[in-house]
Amino acid sequence: MRLAAVLLAFAPLFAAIDGTVVNKTTGKPQAGVKVSMTKLGQGGMQAAGSAVSGADGKFKLESDAASAHLLQAVWQGVAYNVQLAPQTPTSGIEIAVFDTLTALSAIDFTQHMILVETDGKELVVNETVIVSNDSKTTWYDPKSGTLHFTAPAAAGNNVMVRVTAPGGMPVERAPKPAGKGEFAVDAPVKPGESRFDISYKFPITGDAELAGRILHAPGPVRLVVPKGMTVAGDGLTPLGNEPRSQAAIFDIKGLSYKFKFTGTGTLAAGQAEAGGGAAPAGEGGAAQEEDGARIEQIQPPGYDRVWKYALGLMLGILILSFVALWLKPTPAPGSNTKA
Repeated sequence: MRLAAVLLAFAPLFAAIDGTVVNKTTGKPQAGVKVSMTKLGQGGMQAAGSAVSGADGKFKLESDAASAHLLQAVWQGVAYNVQLAPQTPTSGIEIAVFDTLTALSAIDFTQHMILVETDGKELVVNETVIVSNDSKTTWYDPKSGTLHFTAPAAAGNNVMVRVTAPGGMPVERAPKPAGKGEFAVDAPVKPGESRFDISYKFPITGDAELAGRILHAPGPVRLVVPKGMTVAGDGLTPLGNEPRSQAAIFDIKGLSYKFKFTGTGTLAAGQAEAGGGAAPAGEGGAAQEEDGARIEQIQPPGYDRVWKYALGLMLGILILSFVALWLKPTPAPGSNTKA
């Protein structure tokens, strides 16, 4: 009786984690998918078993209910994750997967932002590209890559890329050199909106210049220059200044560019002059103001700062800023730019 009581007392600590792998491309359960489970606890991440979905797409695993878990299903070379918090239901979990194609017409490059900063010794460039996949298929080309971009030869090994899948966390991806200053990123673009964050830096020798090419399909490309810096180059249309940091925002026309920068400036410094850094979470940090949306504090990874504050925050708010800016009269060309 005592043994039975002890077993009963510990029974709630262990639970079956079961569910179904569903192929959202076909709309049917998907057989033959390996589902791996990782337990997340104070000791870090720990492999906790795996199973293969049956003919009905169902899988079953065993673990303790007190831990957080990460379920990962890999289908056609692409991983799809589901996170389970401690003490949450562990039965009837659905893991969505999608078929993959190496080319997809539903891909749209909706935004591309280029932020340039300098301390007078180095040019730090942070780019964010937002890719929308309006389909029920994942775009994945491990041989040729999905996003292609350029970086100056002077950047050397200082080129970093992080990719954030829809609803996912940023994951580092090593860019693959593709010749002529081009790089390819081997990362799947799942249905929904994915974000590519690119960062590189290089020493300034002589004039502070940045040249490059846009290698993806046409879409809005913006240049952001902090207060204290001016820029000259062809194909630039000023859109105005962001209210808090006073960073100048430009539209870039054409598929190639060459810009010359003078002065020094960082986005964080511009915000400090305006009276503070990023607004606390939940206190309107991303809200629009009467004179346009604010840009959150940016910590460019090129300066070895913290990634979680970089780029993505700016782009989401810049999209709102552009709406407000387009409704205003265009500033005189001399505003924060050289003739």
